[in-house]
Amino acid sequence: MTAALLRWLSGDLAGALTRAYELRLKADNEQQRLIADAAISDVNRQIDAARNAKEIRLASSGFWEMRLITAIIAGCFALHLLLVTLDTCFKLGWAIPKFPAPFDEWQGAILLSFFGIQAVGGGLNAIAAAIRGRR
Repeated sequence: MTAALLRWLSGDLAGALTRAYELRLKADNEQQRLIADAAISDVNRQIDAARNAKEIRLASSGFWEMRLITAIIAGCFALHLLLVTLDTCFKLGWAIPKFPAPFDEWQGAILLSFFGIQAVGGGLNAIAAAIRGRR
């Protein structure tokens, strides 16, 4: 159970890479091999991005200033999400406006990046693209 939870939280990039290589080996024609190769390169890109993000976190982890800035930025987005959710669910009539551009587009990505869900979504998209290509 713990291993499954860790795979879900981390995005199971190794598993996605293994499945992409299996798709490539089972490919019947050149088009399916190209689709599998695209999925493999996408998973490799995600692994590199995760590695780079980890290096940045490790490099800035000793600075309290970076932690404070990150907490302030994430806190603003999380507070906005909480207020919108409360207003939507309980019909409080607060009429909370959306963030101005480009923050309205970044809000979801910033919140999801704190939970590592973006990596999971990218891995699932790569696998779904490979499966779509087989049909």
